[in-house]
Amino acid sequence: MLGSRSNFFKRSKEDLNRSHRQMVRYLVSNNYSLLQIGIYEKAFEYFCMNYQKYDGATIVKDLHHIPGLDINAMLHDYHYLVYKSGCNLHTKWMADLLYAKEMERTGKGLMSWIHFTGLKLTGIPFLIYSRITKGKPSDQQKRRLYSDYIILTKN
Repeated sequence: MLGSRSNFFKRSKEDLNRSHRQMVRYLVSNNYSLLQIGIYEKAFEYFCMNYQKYDGATIVKDLHHIPGLDINAMLHDYHYLVYKSGCNLHTKWMADLLYAKEMERTGKGLMSWIHFTGLKLTGIPFLIYSRITKGKPSDQQKRRLYSDYIILTKN
């Protein structure tokens, strides 16, 4: 929720490995391809190495897919942090839309579009703040986000 914090990734390697396997099983059970699962794994591994940067879903309640982890919020945070998607109108739109589509795909239904609407309502002030504090995304970051988007939206 607003000002959220998560200690999910501040756990033992064994616990994280167990959670990683649970996440992969969850994605397989929802018909994700190996390439699509790899995108979630990339985000998971990033937060294992940078556990202090993960705060879960901000403003809204985490909707856990596996015990203690909202994998859609994790991927969304990854896109905002690593690809600076929140610092550009087009990339922010793409990352937020992907977040809503992924929530819908993993069974969160109407909540996905409620979260998307919330992201749009807070969008411009957040974008301005992000652009000032983090700078704009590079062309490479934009391409990587676009690649994730294309891979994840292919069924």
